[in-house]
Amino acid sequence: MNVSLLEKWVSCIMKADLEDLLDMYKPEALLFATFDQTPLDTPSLIREYFTNFLSREEVGVELAPQTITHIQLGEGTSSSTGLYTFFFKENDQLIRHKARFTFIFNEENSGSILHHHSSVIPS
Repeated sequence: MNVSLLEKWVSCIMKADLEDLLDMYKPEALLFATFDQTPLDTPSLIREYFTNFLSREEVGVELAPQTITHIQLGEGTSSSTGLYTFFFKENDQLIRHKARFTFIFNEENSGSILHHHSSVIPS
């Protein structure tokens, strides 16, 4: 189910494990990334985004468990929605950005993320 897929995604971010993270995205996946203005719709664009993001100092993400909802959409397809906080060091200060997310997972074949939308929560 998508609970373990979401946890795997978080683990990849926390370990800065770029290759395992990218393996989670299907080749046709669409990523509306938290810190990018354009839709990322190719594996090379998704790779470039996460390469840059994971190169930050002390990068990570924390889930807000009480906000997370998992829904089975159909056979082998599910969604996870909720809130998380990205963090990283910039100029020796820890920066935190609260964001909301939606993942659409397909547990069949290679990869599992079909769609990932993430946006900063306005302050």
